[in-house]
Amino acid sequence: MNIYILALVACLQSLMAFAQQDSLKKQVYYEQAPNGLVRFFFDQNYYLVDKDCEFKSIERLSPFIVSKNVFHGEFKDFDLNGKLALTGSYNMGVREGVFRAYHPNGTLKWEVTFAYNVPEGDWNYYYPDGKPMLTVNFTPQSIKIISFWDQKGRKRVAEGKGTYQFKMPFDSYNEYGFPFFERKGKVSNGLPNGYWTTHVLDDKGDRVLFSEETYSRSGVLVDAYNFFEGEEYSQGMRIIPANHFTTAEKLIYKSCTFDDFSGFNSYLAEKFKYAISSRVNFPPVQETFIYKVAVDKEGTPKVIDLTQQLSDKRLNLYLERIIGDIPFYFPSLDEEGNAIDDVLEVSATLTIYLDGKLDIHNVQIARGQQR
Repeated sequence: MNIYILALVACLQSLMAFAQQDSLKKQVYYEQAPNGLVRFFFDQNYYLVDKDCEFKSIERLSPFIVSKNVFHGEFKDFDLNGKLALTGSYNMGVREGVFRAYHPNGTLKWEVTFAYNVPEGDWNYYYPDGKPMLTVNFTPQSIKIISFWDQKGRKRVAEGKGTYQFKMPFDSYNEYGFPFFERKGKVSNGLPNGYWTTHVLDDKGDRVLFSEETYSRSGVLVDAYNFFEGEEYSQGMRIIPANHFTTAEKLIYKSCTFDDFSGFNSYLAEKFKYAISSRVNFPPVQETFIYKVAVDKEGTPKVIDLTQQLSDKRLNLYLERIIGDIPFYFPSLDEEGNAIDDVLEVSATLTIYLDGKLDIHNVQIARGQQR
């Protein structure tokens, strides 16, 4: 699912002007650093966050051209322990040359060369002990899995042929309740071929079959079925690891709330957007809607009230149905970190453009009792 983002273009016109989240405290997403560099503060998915935010994970030191709002030159990313996490170089905002990422223990995590923003040749991944893990080849025509070694060092895919089995985290919040998914299937000529499965996994290793897929010899998805949704789908889940560092180039920020950090706000936005956009066309409009929901300590919504409606009554009917189908909200916490009952106020902006496209953005959740 896509994460809602709020552009920082207007905020980055001067390096001395800090973006503000509210009138009570300045939010510092970047600041001047020695030697003409700029220090940026990101969360683990490379969204800008306040330098004092508890979800800050990465600090970037980089040359930056304010008039163009782009990185320019060699940069270095560091984790919260001050260890090098990523290096690379930009030419007026365009990825150029070798990019290297590092595990927390300092060993090389992956390495790839970019040309005009596009990966060129092999993208090589390594385990924390330095042993090879995965080689993916990029050409203008395709992305192919060339080699894959499992955690025991056994080569499972060689020269684009073999069995691939890879565990990855979900990029954002999902309502299935599992933080990881695992893709498994045969690879031929570097592409998925035949029968593939996706299992979802929890932190304890428990696994449940999520979906089954069939691919043609040319790597095209032929059919797929999601057991959780009970329906077919046409676009498969990703097969190779996701790398979020390119999000930094968009200079977008998140508020320092768990709802934003976890991707729950983005999940709500996508849920509203999908349900409404699949309906009949509506005239252009930009309006904010607000609803309240009572959420118990288990995260179960109890009471729903659309307190600020939209001008189109049909849209309100769709909203009420969608809100009623949302099965879970993160519960509020007291001062000791215990889940408590609370009433949440959810607000969002709906925009329908002249071309009929629809967007839901600026989703915010205000909690009444959380400390």
